[in-house]
Amino acid sequence: MYTKHLQTIIPNVYRRVEGVFYQRERISTWDNDFIDLDWSKVGSPKLVLLLHGFEGSSERVYAKGLTRMLNEHGFDVCAMNLRGCSGEDNIQLYSYHSGKTDDVDWVVQHIAATPSYSEIYMVGISLGGNLTMKYLGEELWDSVRHIQAAVAVSVPVHYETSFQHLIKGWNKIYERRFTKQVKEKVRRKMPRYPGVVDYNRVLAARNLWEFTAAFTVPIHGFKDVDDYNKQVQAYTYLGGIRTPVLLINADNDPLLTKECYPLQQASDSKFLDLEITRNGGHVGFCEDLNEKHNWLEKRIIRYLLQREEI
Repeated sequence: MYTKHLQTIIPNVYRRVEGVFYQRERISTWDNDFIDLDWSKVGSPKLVLLLHGFEGSSERVYAKGLTRMLNEHGFDVCAMNLRGCSGEDNIQLYSYHSGKTDDVDWVVQHIAATPSYSEIYMVGISLGGNLTMKYLGEELWDSVRHIQAAVAVSVPVHYETSFQHLIKGWNKIYERRFTKQVKEKVRRKMPRYPGVVDYNRVLAARNLWEFTAAFTVPIHGFKDVDDYNKQVQAYTYLGGIRTPVLLINADNDPLLTKECYPLQQASDSKFLDLEITRNGGHVGFCEDLNEKHNWLEKRIIRYLLQREEI
């Protein structure tokens, strides 16, 4: 019972990754805000756009570990910090959510506008993986044509079940920290945006479900949390994916429900490959903390190199 949590917590808390140095670029958005991109370049014509998980950033150990591995194998990396996750609050009251793919499109357009890259790939972790798969499957963004292939890891693709699962049992050890973080971000912005939402209700939220209902739903124009789940979950858009995608979910991921392993959709699709590992927890996949590269990093680089050969 506890193994899945240990495999989740230990690598993400105790693993150390050295030798990764970013150069930050701040790009303006269409709605008078900004997105911070952290670049790690080796002078390659190949680029990986990396999207982190909920309340993560380019500084997370999994992001730096992947960046190091990708650089060593001849890929430049652009680690996208979702709005408000780069160490500085964004300007708008809203920031990001699990399905805010307009920001992803904006960044891909920005990258594609430069002549530097002949190949662009994506790697999304957890929420970043949901964003990646939703973006590729929406049949909405012309920028998708620039993406050669993608990898999504530890993705709760079925929010209709996984969101409720997050606030139950031992998963509360993760959820409570997340709720505290997002409420604090709203608290800091309240003086600049008085009366926009019911802040008393937002700050009284006991979990992410209540926070989403009080803040994310009204700010972004969803009807309710159920509407939010259906609209943002990658599961809704799997049939529209026309870009090769490898989805890696561990069988013992404590945050995923059985619906997050879309076996039938992968079987029916020419583009979606589902790989279910026996162990790994949630974004763990680390056999030895002292090993330079963990299993996940090796698997992702192997997949991307294989896609190059096709």
